[in-house]
Amino acid sequence: MFKYLRVKPEPFKVAPDPGSISVNELMGDFGLPISIRTINGLPIRAKQRVYRLLIPSPLLAGFDINPVTWKGLEGDGYVQCKAEPDTNTVNLSVRESPESPDVFFCLELADNNFNGIDLNLLRMSDPATSRFRTDFDEEGRPTLFGSLCRNRIEAERAMRAGLAPGQICSSLGASRLVFQQLDGFLAFLGHAAVLLEPMTYVSAWIFERRGFAYLRGHKFMDDVHEEFQPGGRLHRALDGSTPFRQPDQWQTVRGRAWEIHDGILSAIDARWDGLRMIKRVGYQAGVNTFPNVVY
Repeated sequence: MFKYLRVKPEPFKVAPDPGSISVNELMGDFGLPISIRTINGLPIRAKQRVYRLLIPSPLLAGFDINPVTWKGLEGDGYVQCKAEPDTNTVNLSVRESPESPDVFFCLELADNNFNGIDLNLLRMSDPATSRFRTDFDEEGRPTLFGSLCRNRIEAERAMRAGLAPGQICSSLGASRLVFQQLDGFLAFLGHAAVLLEPMTYVSAWIFERRGFAYLRGHKFMDDVHEEFQPGGRLHRALDGSTPFRQPDQWQTVRGRAWEIHDGILSAIDARWDGLRMIKRVGYQAGVNTFPNVVY
């Protein structure tokens, strides 16, 4: 098929200006893409009806939240939809109860500069599992998933409990269901693909398994895999100097992710930055930069 995917110089299809779509236009062009900004300009009930398509019904029902009304046993307050008029972003978050401090599901989509859709954030945590304070450092400052600062003590506890960098709880394991739902939503809007930037090595692995390819970073991922093999520079850097650099950790995706989170890429004069991935609606790219590696 292909080795490295290249960015097309032209966008998939030019969307109309926000607020300019009419019923006649929708009837005249079945493939006309609709922007997030346009949906955000709708009355609140109308846009909630559209964005209801983004949250898998079984995910909500599993927490006794009505997939249609978004109400739970205590009424409202379980699902929050941030989609302000004149903005190009929608953020959906779901709590186990209105009083829960953490959300167990969070998804954010945004219009991009190529008349397409970006997946800015997808987070799913099982509230029934142990929570680790990796989202705040020792002084109580937000870590932004470890991108600004780290709580090394909590990170080590999370790693030993089987979590990946950026996680505060074990995952719900529902990414396949969510991406199936997202595919349907994008097709409904008339968009051909979704783009994202993987936050961690584990994220990139999951997105590959869900059908994504690389716009930027495929060769980098191949190089990282090669350097983790015995004799490679990353493999030689597994010197046990920190809990995150144990000699056998290179054999798993999660182990490599913690090593990269610990800064091991400096051994090859690189850093985790600038990767870009894409998934075409309805298609699986078949990319695998982690051959013979388990989670």
